[in-house]
Amino acid sequence: MPMQDTAMAEPTQCDKHLFEEATGMCRTCRRPYCADCLVYAHGPDKAPLCVPCALQASGVRSTATKARRGMGGRLLASVAATAATAVLAIPVLSAIH
Repeated sequence: MPMQDTAMAEPTQCDKHLFEEATGMCRTCRRPYCADCLVYAHGPDKAPLCVPCALQASGVRSTATKARRGMGGRLLASVAATAATAVLAIPVLSAIH
């Protein structure tokens, strides 16, 4: 089975290492990466993945794409949890002193 075309048509820089020349593209996000950034998760005959896409595809980081969109929901949940803890802890600490 021939390797899928992931070679760059013209020289370009790695999306992560800006001073390195890209040697291929991620088959999922189609961004250019150097050889250190590409992972052949499905074997050498399949197109490579970048590390973030490989982690997401394996299920290790199922929230990887959500984190790129922004942290608004996570930040709001964190603030709400902190406020709830303070509401419960302040009366208890006041009663102790």
